Amino acid sequence: MPNFNEALEILYTLEFSNPSNALHKNPTEEAYTFMGIYEKAHPSWGGWVMVHEMIRIKGKDLKAASKILMQNEFLLDLVAKFYKERFWDRMRLDEIESQLKANEIFIFGVNVGCRVAIKTAQRVAGVINDGYMGEQSIAAINRIDEAVFDRAYDDLELAYYDRPIERNPSFRIYARGWRKRALAV
Repeated sequence: MPNFNEALEILYTLEFSNPSNALHKNPTEEAYTFMGIYEKAHPSWGGWVMVHEMIRIKGKDLKAASKILMQNEFLLDLVAKFYKERFWDRMRLDEIESQLKANEIFIFGVNVGCRVAIKTAQRVAGVINDGYMGEQSIAAINRIDEAVFDRAYDDLELAYYDRPIERNPSFRIYARGWRKRALAV
C-alpha cells in the first residue's frame, strides 16, 4: 500500500521551494495560495483564518508571514488533512499497489482535480475513462507495468498542460512549473 506522507512530501517540494514562499499570490490569480491550497478554489478550508490573521499582522510582507505560518504545527496538520481527504482518499489511492502510480495520480489530481487525474490514469490503463475510481479501474491500474504507466501518464499530463496555454497565452508563465510537476514523479 502506498504511503500518503511520501506523496505529500513530493507535493510540498513542488508547491514551494522554501518556507518564505509557502504563502503567495500568483500574478494571474485573485486570492492567496498557502502550501498549494488556493483560497478561491477552497474558501472554506479551516486554515484561512490563521493565514489571514498573519497577513493582517505582517501587512504586505508575505515572506515573513509565510515563515511564521510554516512553524505552526496545527496549521501544517490542517494542510495534510486537507490533501488526504480532498485528493488521496477521494481517488482511493490507498488501493493502488504502486507508490509511483499513486504519486503520479495524486500530484496531478491536486493541480487539475480528481476527475481529470483519474480519467488520465484510466486512459493509460485502457479502461473506460469516466473519472470515477472504481474496482475495475483500480485493478487495471494495478496490472499495468509501472514504467509503462509512468511514461504514458507523464505524456498525457504534458499534453493536458499544453491546452490551457494554447487557449490563453498568459498562462505560459506557469509552463515551466507545470512541466516540472508532470515530470517530478
